[in-house]
Amino acid sequence: MQDKELSPLKEKRDWRKLLLFAKVCITLLILGYIYKTFTNEQKGVSDVWDIFKGVLNTEHAPFLVAMLFLVPVNWALESLKWRQLAQKVVPLTFWDAFRGTLTGLAMGVAAPAQLGDTIGRVAALKSDKRLQAIGAALVSNGIQFYVSILGGALGWLYVQHDLQVDLTMRYGLNVLLIFLVIGVWFIMLFRGRLISWNPKHIYLKKMQSYLQIIGAYTKRDLFLATLYGGIRYLVFLTQFVLALYLFDFKLSLTTLSACVALIFLAKTLVPAINVLGDLGLREFTALFVFKQYHLPPEQVITATFLIWIMNVLGPILVGIYLIWKYKWRNLFR
Repeated sequence: MQDKELSPLKEKRDWRKLLLFAKVCITLLILGYIYKTFTNEQKGVSDVWDIFKGVLNTEHAPFLVAMLFLVPVNWALESLKWRQLAQKVVPLTFWDAFRGTLTGLAMGVAAPAQLGDTIGRVAALKSDKRLQAIGAALVSNGIQFYVSILGGALGWLYVQHDLQVDLTMRYGLNVLLIFLVIGVWFIMLFRGRLISWNPKHIYLKKMQSYLQIIGAYTKRDLFLATLYGGIRYLVFLTQFVLALYLFDFKLSLTTLSACVALIFLAKTLVPAINVLGDLGLREFTALFVFKQYHLPPEQVITATFLIWIMNVLGPILVGIYLIWKYKWRNLFR
């Protein structure tokens, strides 16, 4: 009798130790990402101040205030999209969705592709049925992927002839974009088959239980989620354009927007870089694109770094706090 009573207590202690170890590892990976980013860019806090002191004045104050205001708007829109999709499985308030979004953002830098983001969002749900929301997380990320592809395709059509790109590469990118735009439509058309799919293998049955929600979304659900994703894309693009306006680049608003859309496209098509090179990829793409217009590279890098600090670094730090706050003992039940 004593053994039976003590065994659950021991398992509970072991489980808590495992969760503590996992949280420590995730936190160290996130902090390592932040440290590596600052080290690679060779910009400490004092260096950032030196770069921006020329633009931190009353003349640029409206741009900076607008950019800061759009940070919570950006993540609020992502949270609305997540809530719209996840509430098919779990009743969800906006603030629960907001916390889950920031947790996913923080964990997203500790795992490749969208794995960390998906784990963070699902783990933050307060329900024993949270694993059934894996499909919702995949749809949420897929919608943002699709919006970025569409926006990038429009930007590419507008400026492709201004860029020094090999003709073969240009045709290859055109084919890839057409394939992705059409391919996602086909996936959405046949998503309903996930509900009627009846796999025999036990692992496929388990997978089907997680992905079944994808086939249950109505056109209205997908429309609203895509609308939130589209507005969020425009908000992020506006932030980037405002950052570029700080340096008085002599380009039209349309050209600047098209170039920023290409930067987002590169970030979308190379998700593996997301782990330790998100900022580096954006800077590389920005330098390549804006080089064609003879813009000062150090100012382009500064604008990209400012966007990363505002839109990613701050939310990541909040996400670290949320990782330690959540109790995930029932995550895999």
